[in-house]
Amino acid sequence: MARISLWVKPAAKADGLAWDPWRRRWAVACRAAPTEGEANRAVARLMARWLRVPLTAVRWEKAGSSRAKVIAVDGMTDLEAADRLRRTASEARTGNPPPKA
Repeated sequence: MARISLWVKPAAKADGLAWDPWRRRWAVACRAAPTEGEANRAVARLMARWLRVPLTAVRWEKAGSSRAKVIAVDGMTDLEAADRLRRTASEARTGNPPPKA
């Protein structure tokens, strides 16, 4: 099981993923508002899509109202998750978005 630390930016202009070297975690921008768990649900869907796993494989270990969050992903290692997220972030920078799940 992979554990991924995130820094979530809700109510962004666009969904996005980037490595934040200062925080040493993935920064996830999502368009969803930070109300009633909307942003958390949106981030879970985005992470499942970017990692190319079913939504059921993604679960929150730390969520709540803080921007610092941790998700767990069943069926992959930390190394596999990091590789897929790096590839997704690179594809976004070059204009080749990941396939929709």
